[in-house]
Formats: sequence, C-alpha cells, structure tokens
Amino acid sequence: MDVAELTKENECLKAANTKLCAKITFLEEQLALAFYKRFGRSSESIKGQSDLPFASELGSEAPQAEQLQKETITYERAKRGRKPLSPDLPREHLYHDIPESERICACGHELEKIGEDVSERLNVIPPKLWVEAHHYAKYACPQCDGINDDDAPAVKTAEGSPALIPGSIVTPGLVAFVWTNKFCNHQPFYRQETGFERIGTFVSRQDMSNWTIRLAEDLEPLISLIEEHIRAGPVIQMDETPVKVLKLDHTGKDGQGYMWLATGGIPDHRAVRYRFAPGRGSVHASSFLGDYSGFVQSDGYKAYDAVSRVSAWTHVGCWAHVRRKFYEAEKIAHSALTTDALGRIRKLYDLEREARERALEPEEFLEYRKQRIVPYLRDFKTWIETTMSRVLPSGKTGEAFSYAMGQWEKLERFLDHAYLTPDNNRAENAIRPFVIGRKNWLFSGNDTGAEASCRVFSLIETAKLNGKEPYAFLLSILSLLPAVRKSGVWDSLLPWNLG
Repeated sequence: MDVAELTKENECLKAANTKLCAKITFLEEQLALAFYKRFGRSSESIKGQSDLPFASELGSEAPQAEQLQKETITYERAKRGRKPLSPDLPREHLYHDIPESERICACGHELEKIGEDVSERLNVIPPKLWVEAHHYAKYACPQCDGINDDDAPAVKTAEGSPALIPGSIVTPGLVAFVWTNKFCNHQPFYRQETGFERIGTFVSRQDMSNWTIRLAEDLEPLISLIEEHIRAGPVIQMDETPVKVLKLDHTGKDGQGYMWLATGGIPDHRAVRYRFAPGRGSVHASSFLGDYSGFVQSDGYKAYDAVSRVSAWTHVGCWAHVRRKFYEAEKIAHSALTTDALGRIRKLYDLEREARERALEPEEFLEYRKQRIVPYLRDFKTWIETTMSRVLPSGKTGEAFSYAMGQWEKLERFLDHAYLTPDNNRAENAIRPFVIGRKNWLFSGNDTGAEASCRVFSLIETAKLNGKEPYAFLLSILSLLPAVRKSGVWDSLLPWNLG
C-alpha cells in the first residue's frame, strides 16, 4: 500500500476511534446515571452554590440582608431536645407524690410542697371497632290490623338515617378509614384485610374495592365541580405517570395506562384532578384541557407541544426539569460547567423568591419581577449559547444544555402571569403520593378501579391543598353524601365550603 492509501486508512481508523470513544463515554454516563438513580440519594441539593462567583451579579441587596441576619443571630444557640407535644392533644394527668413517711426533713420539720415537675409522654390507642346496630321501631293497629285504611301499610316502620350503601355494613367512618389508609398511608387492600383481622373482625379486600368503586362513582358530580374549578383558573399545571392495569379495557400497551394530573384554581382555593387514560398520547391532554384558554405549565413532554399548536392556551416550561438535567450531569460527569449552570438556576429562584417576598399587587409584582429577571435570563441564555460548543452533544452535559435551549421560549413564559412560578412542582408534589403508593399496590385490577382511585386521590389531594385533614374531610363528605344525593347541592362538599 502506498502512502496515500495508508493515510486514508489512518484517517478512517481515527474517525472510527473517535466515534467509539464517544459511544463509550455515553454508555459510561448512562451506566453511572442508572447506578445513581438506583442507589443514590433522591435529594437534588448541591453544596457550596452560594459561594459561586456569579452569586452577586444581580440582586446584591439580598446577600447583604442575608449576611446581616446571620450576624445578628450568631449569639443564639439552638434549643436541644425533642419537639414539644402539640397543645391541641387531649391530656390525661397522672400525679406522683412522695409518701407521707418521707415528707420529714432531717431537722424534724415537715416538708412543704413548693411546686412540681411535668414530664409528658405520648400514648396511643389502636383503632377501635364497634357495630352500629340500627333499631327501627315498627307499629301496627291491634284492632283492625290496618284493614280499614287501604292506602296505608298495615305496619309502619321508622325510617332512620339513610345508609351510605343500602344493604351494606359500610359506614362513613369505615370508608374514610380504609381510604385514608390506602391513598394517604399507601396500604393496599390486602394488607388492610390482615390489619382488620388483627383488631377483631374480617373485612375482605374485595368488599373494600367494591365500596371504593361504588362510592367514587357516586361522587363523580363533586369531581366534575373540582375539574371545572381547575379550568376556571388562569394557570393549570400538569404531569403524568404510568400505572400497570391487569385488565385494560381499552387500547393500551401491555396493560399499561397513565395517571394524568392537573392542578389549578386560585391560590386560596386550589384543586387537584387525577384522570386515568390508557396511554400517554396528546389526545388525552387535549381531552382534559378542552377549550381552556389560560396557561398550561408542564415538563418538556412533546405531547403538550402538539396540543398547544392547535389550542387557545399558552404552554409554559419548567425550570425544575432543566435543573434536573444539569444535576444528573453533575452527579455522573462533574465539571465546572454543570456546577456553574446549577448555581445560575439557583440564582433565578433567589430572584423569584425575593420578588414574591415583597407581597406586591399582581401588576406591580409582574413589573418588578420582569425588571429583575429578564436581564438575568438574557445573560444566562448568552452563557449557554457560548458554552454549548465546549461540551460533547451526546453526553449528559451536552444533553442538559440542549434541553435548556430547546425549552427556552417556554421557560421565559412564567414571567407573563403573577400566578405562574418557574416550575410545575405543585403538580409533581400532588402526583407524588400516587407514585409512592404504587410501589406497594403495584397495579390496578382494571380501568374502573384505576378511575375510582383517581377520584379518591383527587378528593384527598384537593383537601390537603386547602388545609383539610384527609380523614376528617372524607368523613364529612361521606356523612353528607346520602343527603346530597337527594338535594343535588354538590358544591356544599367542596373543601372551601365545608365548615
């Protein structure tokens, strides 16, 4: 072979070697990321970001105030010991005294009580079961046996309170207890079945499932009101997560459906709606949002982009997902660039927090926030554009930079409305209880069961957002359900309307 052929072959080998090295780097990063997600900590905190050189680029007043606060409290010492027990808890007072024989001093005088020490301990009583035996009085005429009045029954029976489910043993307290255990405490029905046996009775998992499906369906008018309330607000935040369904009645891949979540409303009356769908396509996002015309905030999932092009609503991006990309790159391929990017995102959140702490009116807040954040984002974007050329596009760091630039237009839109925040963490926080519980119950039996779970989750998460304790809220609406079925006044069961 002549020199030209050898040179050409050498160039080909160099190109192949470069390609293989890039592939190896990519695979090593994927392996490191898989190990991190499997065994690493879930927290995304990074130490030392406050010391980065750009921390004082904008908003120098905040660091000075923070430093002043630190200087004024350096002399204080944190109180040690356990957290005091809530004063709202009932208390049983047990008194301990010295025997009379020991109340004599060595000098011969009787000791006088000068006070007492109080030590509080927490006690608990296991769940208590009892049977509500409803006795209905019956009356009949001893003279004619009712034959003189053809229009009236021979025997009159007291009506009593209507049953939650006619012919069933179920009560509002029982259902509220079962639902709180499953949807708040993540205990599947089969574990609750065992738990009931331990405290003296048998409640089958099938009964619990049937009650949930029946009552969740009865509560559909209330769920519809929650959905309408969300659509009536200026901002909707959305998220979705997979759920395994054993018997998927509609089209779906290998029995896998999705829980779609939307949260919105107004700050004082926020609501959450879970909906089950057999897939993750844009048609399901479109079905939920309908003719909505406000702002929809989500992650970078492309289904929302597809729907937004033909809808009246405005799609807003999420800075938390941008941060997550850089955080993953930081954990598996640490570099000054990823640390720098994370610090810049943190500074953005500092500016947002500073603006909200001023408690301005919406229009004033929007103006102030734009004055502070728009120049910062402009510099941030310039930094990304000039930095991207220095990183490998196929690596995690390059992926993070590409994701940020691909989402940039949507990432800036949170500045357009006072209710918008830099991220859709409210939606992620609302969907997290389902994700945690899914690790325990693993799957839903069918579409009907999955949708029933959606309705109960919607009620519980909406109650939590409005400061209601889940068990007490469920007990209230289930106790009122028989009457509301007749009256049709479903808005009386909304958490902000309940006393």
